[in-house]
Amino acid sequence: MASTRSRNLAALTLATALLATLAPATASAAVIAGPYSTQRTDAPPVKVRGEVDQPRSFSMDRLRALPQHTVRVRYQTSHGAEKHTFTGPLLADVLALAKPRIDTEAKNAQLRLFVTATGSDGYRATVAWAELDAGFSGKKVLLAVAQDGKKLDKEGPRLVVPGDVKGGRYVSGVVRLYVGNADAVDPA
Repeated sequence: MASTRSRNLAALTLATALLATLAPATASAAVIAGPYSTQRTDAPPVKVRGEVDQPRSFSMDRLRALPQHTVRVRYQTSHGAEKHTFTGPLLADVLALAKPRIDTEAKNAQLRLFVTATGSDGYRATVAWAELDAGFSGKKVLLAVAQDGKKLDKEGPRLVVPGDVKGGRYVSGVVRLYVGNADAVDPA
């Protein structure tokens, strides 16, 4: 039994040394993380759920395949004023693919909808549907895939709400978008 362990240890040492000569970065990551690691190098997909007819998931590549918009924003944070340029699809375009449930019989029914974005750290913020709707406010609310020219592939997409004085609704690493209806929360 000791002989088998010695051979296994020798094989593992040899494999590690071989990997180190072929791809040092990969080898060190494999040794540190182990063969069954769940470490991610890419952001998880964004899941769209709630009051939609076609729940969807969007990878960063899929978000990049949608029409891209660029906005320049300024907002206050606890660290002071920030100024950035974000690029990505309009949140309204992303949500349209999931087909939100809007009661066409009710007057301005879309105004009862809201969208809650949840980040990978559990942080959440909500946007009223009227902010997205071109017939009402029509803000260019983005699900940004790039910030200041840098791809957000590791961090994940970021909710960007132009016009906000504070950056509280700029949710980083968005993993879920929930479309809700105020009638379900506060029925008449």
